[in-house]
Amino acid sequence: MNTELHQVLNVWDRIRVNSPIYAFLLNDVEIYSAQKGKFNARLRVAPHHLNSKNTLHGAFSACVTDWAGGLAIASCGHDSTGVSTDIHVNYLSTATTGDWLEIEGCADKVGRTLAFTTVVISKKSETGKMNVVAKGSHTKYLRTT
Repeated sequence: MNTELHQVLNVWDRIRVNSPIYAFLLNDVEIYSAQKGKFNARLRVAPHHLNSKNTLHGAFSACVTDWAGGLAIASCGHDSTGVSTDIHVNYLSTATTGDWLEIEGCADKVGRTLAFTTVVISKKSETGKMNVVAKGSHTKYLRTT
């Protein structure tokens, strides 16, 4: 296991126990790769990820954008993932129970006090093609020590 993946997994283990919403929505997420400034995870959509129309809930995608932005910062060696100052999500398609989601979190710039991240949530189609479900951008304030 490389250093960045180890760092991301350690930060995830630490924040999971202090965040009931992450524990509820992302309990089964599998983080499988990381390099400096980027990590990848996958998750199978379950009924508790859905809205009243039985499709992926927008709040789930917003939560993933928050979570993945923070872990992208962790992949740069940070133990603290910061505090959200701005978050945007564009919803491009949807998913439903049983679909596999691929999540990519990227730290576009990690400065002294601000970090800018992007997150892409994609769904693998039956033919294996990746379709983007949501794209997010997330800015976080990093506490200086």
